Amino acid sequence: MIGLRDQTVRGAASLADARARHRWHIPDRYNPAADCLDRHAGRAGKPALIYQDERGRLHHHSFGSMIEHSRRFANALAALGIRRGDVVAIAAAQRPETAVAHMAAYRLGAVALPLSRLFGAEAMRYRLAHSGARALIADGETVARLDSIGRELPDLQSTIAIGGDRIGLSFDSLIEAAAPAHDAAPSTPDDPLLLMYTSGTTGSPKGVLQACRNILGRNGFDYALNFIRPGDVYFSPADWAWSAGLTGLVCPWAHGIPVVARAAGKFDPDAVLSLMERCRVTVAMFPPAALELMRQVERPREKYRLALRCVFVTAGSPGAALADWLQQELRVQFNVGYGQTEANTVIGTCTALEQPRSGALGKPYPGHDAAIVDESGAPVKSGETGIIALARDDPVVMKDYWKEPGAMAARLAGKWMLTGDLGAMDDCGNVFFVGRADDMIKSSGYRIGPDEVEAALMEHPAVASCAVIGAPDARRGQTVKALIKLRPGHAPSAAIIAQLQQQVRARVGGHAYPRQVEFVDDFPLTVTGKIRRGELRRREELKGAAQ
Repeated sequence: MIGLRDQTVRGAASLADARARHRWHIPDRYNPAADCLDRHAGRAGKPALIYQDERGRLHHHSFGSMIEHSRRFANALAALGIRRGDVVAIAAAQRPETAVAHMAAYRLGAVALPLSRLFGAEAMRYRLAHSGARALIADGETVARLDSIGRELPDLQSTIAIGGDRIGLSFDSLIEAAAPAHDAAPSTPDDPLLLMYTSGTTGSPKGVLQACRNILGRNGFDYALNFIRPGDVYFSPADWAWSAGLTGLVCPWAHGIPVVARAAGKFDPDAVLSLMERCRVTVAMFPPAALELMRQVERPREKYRLALRCVFVTAGSPGAALADWLQQELRVQFNVGYGQTEANTVIGTCTALEQPRSGALGKPYPGHDAAIVDESGAPVKSGETGIIALARDDPVVMKDYWKEPGAMAARLAGKWMLTGDLGAMDDCGNVFFVGRADDMIKSSGYRIGPDEVEAALMEHPAVASCAVIGAPDARRGQTVKALIKLRPGHAPSAAIIAQLQQQVRARVGGHAYPRQVEFVDDFPLTVTGKIRRGELRRREELKGAAQ
């Protein structure tokens, strides 16, 4: 069986060598459930999932049990009328039933729609209605919370509750009653597989439709972990409702290593480090915000006996202070990666093959091509800012926007898909992130990316989190404004403002320092934890209009 693990170049002398030697191996028939589970049928007793429940107890699930339960649940869905191409919504945390639901949907050739339990009722209603979901699988609490909107969704035929059946069907009862045999549907690489909605930082969320080939294109995950090895154990707190989080379920299984899952709850760095110690986790993926919380734990390598060897840091460079902590205190190798819901993990670093350039996102991983272009798709000069573009024929690039074909066409320019992110590339092929095109600040003729200003601000020991936006300014067009949330033990002061301004002057330049600084208690966030800069800008515009 040809699968994801066949898309990595092993034994290369360098990243350039791996890129030169790479060839995509895309079979005529491909079903991710067969790649993730059925290929391991000969080693049915091998651990696939280690689940920590709400009481801290560990439950071990083998590949054999995952194969059987996903087959049974595929039969249960089919008996409920779910067919190839139907949308199946899955709104549950990291837990065995969530993994089973995904694999069962893949088996049928249905389209899985992951949804975060953190969504409010209106956000859920929008996604379920827009997608035309035929079935919803969710924990009992979420099912009860959504009961009132179910009557507004004529397409939704079945609601399946995990851990309860007071409302809807019982997940466990369906599994128990279903037949144990089911062959994965003979899907083609271009058949639809996943429907994932963008986080909506700037406008209404769009439904991103991914094909089966998307899983084959996620080889960057292997490079980002400095190559998965036999005996590895993987963990990430990232919700499987998001593209990066789901990568951390399907990719380890395709490589035959176990995944550690943790019941939903507040991120507790000591609890996470303890879990990683108990399960002998060797490779992990974390967003910078989670690592910042873990950085508050003193001497983690002395407090916990960790087996951790490599960490994949999502959402760009972790910053100098966090990078030093990873190397000096946690004592692990780490890589950074870049991707979107539309195309996951296409650019990044792999320290096993090449030492990265400081501040860079990395280079396109083997098999992936990227360029910095203008709006017409023409490459810009080395070092100049332009739009980060990805090869449109890349297997990991989205198939289409759900019910919005015009939106997809607007992102294509020649051989490229335009990401909407701004960046620059040096002569060696290193990509540097500048910011979202709609986040750019235009002040006195300068184009200022908020990300590099935020990175400079985050180096101050008093700053817990920050956001940089352009505030209306009659003379400059816009002026740089920083909104700052301070760490406990620090209070707003003129001295801190002066230090922050000087820090940006020194790190970024005098043109980019924040002339306005506002201290805040919290930020408006997306359910993925991203700050809604668009909402902050709108607030600023309303303030200006009221004056």
